[in-house]
Amino acid sequence: MLTRLLLLAAIPLLPSILPAQSSLLPPKREVRAVWLATTAGLDWPKTVDTGEQQASLRKIVQYLKSANFNTIFFQARARGDAYYRSRYEPWAENLTGVMGQDPGWDPLAFVITEAHRYGMEVHAWINVFKVRTTQNVPGSPLHPTRAHPDWVVPYAGEYWLDPGIPDARTYLINVVLDMVGNYDLDGINFDYMRYPGNDFADGNSYRRFGGSMDRDAWRLQNVTRFVTEAYDRAILLKPMLKVGSSPVGVAATEGERESRLQLRNYSQDAPAWLRLRKQDYVSPQVYWDLGESKGDPDFAHLVRRWRNFSSGRHLYPGIAAYKPEVAEEIAVQIDTARQNRTDGQSFFRYENILAPGLLGTRYRTLANVPPMPWKDAIPPLAPTHLAVSEVSANVFSLEWIPSAPASDGDRARYFNIYRSTSAEIDINNPYFLIAVTPAQSNIFTDTVKVPTGVTYHYAVAALDKGNNESSPSGVASASIREMLALKNRLPASTSLNTSFSSVTGTPTLVAYRLERRTPVQLSIYRQLADGRDSLYATLINEIQGNATYVVGLGRIAFKSGRYAIRMRAGEAVIEQQFVVER
Repeated sequence: MLTRLLLLAAIPLLPSILPAQSSLLPPKREVRAVWLATTAGLDWPKTVDTGEQQASLRKIVQYLKSANFNTIFFQARARGDAYYRSRYEPWAENLTGVMGQDPGWDPLAFVITEAHRYGMEVHAWINVFKVRTTQNVPGSPLHPTRAHPDWVVPYAGEYWLDPGIPDARTYLINVVLDMVGNYDLDGINFDYMRYPGNDFADGNSYRRFGGSMDRDAWRLQNVTRFVTEAYDRAILLKPMLKVGSSPVGVAATEGERESRLQLRNYSQDAPAWLRLRKQDYVSPQVYWDLGESKGDPDFAHLVRRWRNFSSGRHLYPGIAAYKPEVAEEIAVQIDTARQNRTDGQSFFRYENILAPGLLGTRYRTLANVPPMPWKDAIPPLAPTHLAVSEVSANVFSLEWIPSAPASDGDRARYFNIYRSTSAEIDINNPYFLIAVTPAQSNIFTDTVKVPTGVTYHYAVAALDKGNNESSPSGVASASIREMLALKNRLPASTSLNTSFSSVTGTPTLVAYRLERRTPVQLSIYRQLADGRDSLYATLINEIQGNATYVVGLGRIAFKSGRYAIRMRAGEAVIEQQFVVER
């Protein structure tokens, strides 16, 4: 027998009425990343109190999870200082107020643990050659501007390590490998991996190391050498590590005349890095709005260019959430990125994505991080023996047996939990995905806050460390006893039955049975002081077939007063009255 539930104002979002391949579906797999800036405490930390720092960092991770983000670019090395336990560089001063002072805890390890608890990735955001503002003297002799002053060149109020000095590049490689080797990172995100401008004062290093090369070509080679060595050695240490960068937003490459000036300014040929397979992803800083204005490039045009340059690697366009003209069109920029087949989006920066409604409904469903098949293309084996039971009203307990290792030795790292009111569960439909849980547990508790059916069907799939997903477990089902009781009390004729909340005294469920195909109107009216009825909500207005129907009222905000639930089925009218006291 067909049983359905319809919710006021939620009908477009219910998975039970959406086609599995609807064009309205957001992607099931895409990166949704945020840069979390620690420089000057822009996003974090706001105080030097350890307890507050930990609490606020935990709150940040929880918020991003609740908003359906799945990746954090955490600024672990901001300006030649460290928000982790480094062998080479001093603790950042805004952790304790004193550069080099041990804060007594490890922020990078902390954010990794918190994020992994929710199935999110953490990439260490590393500012490479830019190491300090010239206005502030570093308080620690370990800072590279004091430890290696002969490597440092001032430029536009900032100190930069000279990319042309081999020892400076080796030092930076060691900084990176120290971090990669000691932390359970999912990736690294390089920033400022370039020269600051064509007038950079590197005459001494060019005379020492440039040989007979053209200066522009030499500079380009210096940056590409760093990119290549950093990638090769990091991947040798951890093959599944994702190595990416955030290059300037206008793609510059030797093969295009119009971009040579850009290339000459920054010596940053990111398209070449992608062609050489020395980046797993790029998240270019496409920090402009849609359409060309005031000489600014068009966001959509740049995204298309980067897509053409991606060489099969991942592309997550960087979106300037801090700019008012971009903030007002962020939802459309997400649409643009998706239409151009990018692999996700990233936002600069955390505090700029907190405004209510900023993203529209674009992240209304969960999304898995897409796999990188050049690293791992073998999915894990499916969980087995899934069992589901209702342990209390509207609360279901799931338990399953994790699978054995796959052919490559991978076990599950996370589990995807799927729920539907239909026994047919399409795991590519993100509306069915209700949770991503760590594989340390094979038990999950699901609370159905607003019932959308009598019987619920569940499936579980495994995700390995490369985000490859297994086939789903077998489907297991359970029914809400309260809704079953309503359904079973209905006689074999048109009738109405209601379940009331024991806490608020308002109706939560309405059930009715139809014997034949009938036009149905189900509405709630509020009775006014003058005795007239005022339409308060329309729940159903359609032709329905021979079946039992259960309607949830959990999203209707009742005010104090007298109400009536009225159903017109064909020529019959049935009504139930109730009173709400607040």
